[in-house]
Amino acid sequence: MNGDGRRAPDPAKGPPGGPPLERFEHRGLEIAVRRAGEHGPGVLLLHNGGTSHGIWRHQIADLAADHRVVAVDLPGFGAAPLPKKPVDLAAHVELLAALVQHDELSPVTLVGNCMGSTIAAGMAARRPGAVRALVLVNPLTDATFRAGGLGLLMDPGGAWSAVTTPVRAALRRLRVPRAAVPLALRFQVGPAGARAGVHRDPELTACMLRAEQAPALTDVLADLPDSYRIVRGPDGPPLCTIWGSRNRILSPNVGARLDAVLRPERRALVLDTGHMPMLERPDEVTGVIRSFLADVAAAEGGRPTPRTQVIR
Repeated sequence: MNGDGRRAPDPAKGPPGGPPLERFEHRGLEIAVRRAGEHGPGVLLLHNGGTSHGIWRHQIADLAADHRVVAVDLPGFGAAPLPKKPVDLAAHVELLAALVQHDELSPVTLVGNCMGSTIAAGMAARRPGAVRALVLVNPLTDATFRAGGLGLLMDPGGAWSAVTTPVRAALRRLRVPRAAVPLALRFQVGPAGARAGVHRDPELTACMLRAEQAPALTDVLADLPDSYRIVRGPDGPPLCTIWGSRNRILSPNVGARLDAVLRPERRALVLDTGHMPMLERPDEVTGVIRSFLADVAAAEGGRPTPRTQVIR
């Protein structure tokens, strides 16, 4: 779909048997879009770096029963083409705000994982009137990433820049061998994900093998120290955070400290899951999202009563 409302079929497919994705273009940036559901409040789903909208397949199927659900492949990921120039956080927010306006989703609930969660929070900060509620799964910040298993890829300053700069340049050219993909994905999931076989998921494997994957992900890392912060003002929308207790990419311990600052109305810790709890324990994550949205609706424009959950 173009910014003027014209729709064009996209040959890229999601799950077997699913409808083709559509295109949305705004100011030279193009994303792939999957829409589901015809009635109810709007929900926009944003994936983490290195994956696609397919991580939300279970939540799309469930929420579409009574919501208008839109899930996207962000620039350079999934079926979306790699932009000619890196896309910073502000450009992501502007692009998605245009999509929300075009699809008449406002006020929309934004649900994001990792990078997607920080983009969602950025949109809520810049366009507060357009956002009904936020669900941030494994929120990406400079601090949560530095404390994770790949934190050395960040530049701590000083002499280390001589190491991280060429490493990032090499990452842009990296192509993961097919045989190594299950190992790379296994690092991202917890015991629940391993038992469910998430590290051998065909859609995740296809994302890992895309030539555009490494450059797009490296550009996110480059933008991380300067832009990927989460700030919640006094007038921010109701907030739910969800953490995978065994996340190796982002630190759940640092995430707990972030929660202490953000003070979400709902905080959930999903045991035995890693960086993709929505695939590792989909029913439990969907249940948290639905319960939170029910609380938001019951509060009638106010803030739900704070609640902490540990999903065993």
